[in-house]
Amino acid sequence: MADKRNTQKDVFIELVNLQLKPHGKTYKDVKGNPEWYMQYKTSRDSEKTFMAEGVEIIRKKLGLTKKLAEKEMSWFILQWGLTTVESFDEITQTREVTEDDKI
Repeated sequence: MADKRNTQKDVFIELVNLQLKPHGKTYKDVKGNPEWYMQYKTSRDSEKTFMAEGVEIIRKKLGLTKKLAEKEMSWFILQWGLTTVESFDEITQTREVTEDDKI
């Protein structure tokens, strides 16, 4: 049981490292910051690439089917995924429209 938990932790760290690689950061750099995933941004294309690479890591290291690995990656991105630039831009534009409507 401890081996499985350690393997899951190792996969989590590997996914965090993979996600932060374009920013020159690692798990060790963000470990003490509970909001680390909000401080870095990514593009939709980079997120898709990360998703595909993460699915393969999960399949290989945890022995899950492709479908289950895709679900695990979706949960990872939901909980720990970096904000996409497009999402950030959409929020900013929506906020500007809402604030303009108040005037």
